[in-house]
Amino acid sequence: MRPRLVLKSVPVLVLAGLCLVLAGCGESRSPYAGTYRSEQPYAGKGHIELVLKENGEVIWTLDHYSQKFKWKVQEGRLWLYTREGAILIATPSEGGRRLSVDLTGDWNPSCPVEHCLSFTRVGGGG
Repeated sequence: MRPRLVLKSVPVLVLAGLCLVLAGCGESRSPYAGTYRSEQPYAGKGHIELVLKENGEVIWTLDHYSQKFKWKVQEGRLWLYTREGAILIATPSEGGRRLSVDLTGDWNPSCPVEHCLSFTRVGGGG
């Protein structure tokens, strides 16, 4: 009788695993993948270039220094996960043509001007 119990639970376990995988995928990255440039220079070092790739990789470049980390789309916002453990929230507007990145870590409903970086898309898909 024990083998039947195991066989009956296999489909349930497969379905549960599939639900967990799909839940972790988040929303499609395609509408936001591309290259963005900060609208204003940052910290006197020039403009930041932000490349969002469809595979979930981000390349953040400032003054010839690049940093790679991960990103996903959740609830209409872009969540950027740095290697150091910080989370930056980017709010897209104009159909993904512009991004407002909140540097406070407090996830404000609107980006506070003194802690906000604005980016404009300069290139297509990543």
